[in-house]
Amino acid sequence: MRVNFSCMAGVVRDVRGTRKAARLTCGRGPANSARAMPRVRAGALEVFYDTDGAGEPALLLMGLGGEHHAWDLVRPELARRHRLVLVDNRDAGASDEAPGPYSLDDMAVDALAVMDAVGVERFHVIGASMGGAIAQRVALQAPTRVASLVLLSTWGRTDAFLATILASWRLMAERLSPEALLRAQTPWAFTYRFFQNPAPEVRAWQAALAERGVLKSVPAYQRQVDACLAHDTLDLVPLLRTPSLVLVGEDDILTPPRYARALAAALPAGEVMLVPATGHACFLETPKPCTERILRFLTKHPLRPET
Repeated sequence: MRVNFSCMAGVVRDVRGTRKAARLTCGRGPANSARAMPRVRAGALEVFYDTDGAGEPALLLMGLGGEHHAWDLVRPELARRHRLVLVDNRDAGASDEAPGPYSLDDMAVDALAVMDAVGVERFHVIGASMGGAIAQRVALQAPTRVASLVLLSTWGRTDAFLATILASWRLMAERLSPEALLRAQTPWAFTYRFFQNPAPEVRAWQAALAERGVLKSVPAYQRQVDACLAHDTLDLVPLLRTPSLVLVGEDDILTPPRYARALAAALPAGEVMLVPATGHACFLETPKPCTERILRFLTKHPLRPET
């Protein structure tokens, strides 16, 4: 079942809890001729989102440079049991480019604006990599609205190791073509198993990504990198009482399991779970075990009104 909320009105809630009128528009230009592209006005930007499924609502947030299509291999099973709201972060996908620097907190405000616009007050949040970092900020900004957190392949504090990788990617984005950048990053995202026996579904997804365009633009990608470089929530997430699953591939070399363990330890209701034989992009390399773990956790922590 495909649910489309492309013409609903909503509100934006900023980090101070105030509410502002938000305008939701349907997509512009030729891309809109085949299907409405729902967008939410968040400050000076329009943020794109897609919806799918039915059931308890779940907000899905993707990682650095990524767009909502990166969820394609886990989306069908999740949508069987949940109403999914999949967001393209600012500076990625069909969302607008930002006029200047911003933080992950700003990206969390964008995500909350989308949930306001579709009329969802309380929901689960599923975030991958940078999306997991944004998810932490969403929960910190609106703790009573977030029923549970699923944090995949993510981290709580950017240390020297991760900062070095991100800084190198920032430079590579200037020096390489987008397609070459994607090829250079692939070994960080997948294990050797993928290269030995690449799944046809992932190859098809990569081909579609190349056709759509790997990056919004070099400056857009670099702004997202800069937001990631400043990420640090390890001293803040102890304030949360939100049930939280920190999911990580046991062979993730970009955000290795030590990051997941540190984040889960800082979350009062956090638990860490390793997905065997997979890497950073576990939702692409091993979608079935990832989906099973996500759904099992969400079933254990059903959405219920805040009392």
